[in-house]
Amino acid sequence: MTTECQPGRLTFSQFDERFLERSWQWLQDAEVKRLTMTPDFTRDQQRSWFNRLSEMKDYMIWGLLCDGAPIGAAGLKHITGSDAEYWGYIGEREYWGTGLGGEMMQFIIEKARTLGLRELYLSVHKENVRAVALYAKAGFRTVGESAGVLKMRTSIAKTNVR
Repeated sequence: MTTECQPGRLTFSQFDERFLERSWQWLQDAEVKRLTMTPDFTRDQQRSWFNRLSEMKDYMIWGLLCDGAPIGAAGLKHITGSDAEYWGYIGEREYWGTGLGGEMMQFIIEKARTLGLRELYLSVHKENVRAVALYAKAGFRTVGESAGVLKMRTSIAKTNVR
């Protein structure tokens, strides 16, 4: 049975210590790690990354909450004056396939528009069929493929997330 996060109950917040701990757990899950293409890392490396967040001017991250409980993270990286790379995941498996990905994409696209960006791009493993379908629905188009990883891009002006 899947858990529902009713519309309006998904919120986005600062990525803080509680997300740091949960993300360690999520990204140690073999399937989450495979689907997100996350390389191996240590707790010390994760802590060092977390401590540098405020200095990273081309990187933004938000924690995803459902009814106040951390369930994932999303953000933009490699931010320039015109584009950025999207990344995000729902780490709590019981929320997979519940439609929250569309809300996550809508939030990130609005943040990108606020920054004045014109395009977003991403990389996704072609076997991550739920994510590929979500991105296509959000207007992303495949622009390349290498070693099973799709490169996708969209014009934010053309994006129509439902």
